[in-house]
Amino acid sequence: MVLAARAELVTAKDPYFRGIDTDAGLPDGMRAMPDQSTVPKGRHLCFFDSGKGWLKYTFVRRTEDPQIVVEEIFWQ
Repeated sequence: MVLAARAELVTAKDPYFRGIDTDAGLPDGMRAMPDQSTVPKGRHLCFFDSGKGWLKYTFVRRTEDPQIVVEEIFWQ
């Protein structure tokens, strides 16, 4: 489930999730948002499994190989 969440984040249209309804393209039970709204390119939170799990990550944009750096994972 964590790998599926990561795959969705890497392929997101706007990986920084700026604006309103930006995570509408994510599967049901998943949502993503910036950790601090004042730093939209900083650390993000992704809630998955209908809020039963979350991960904190940063997104490193690369032309050929976008990368998600996961800092912390929690899943109950």
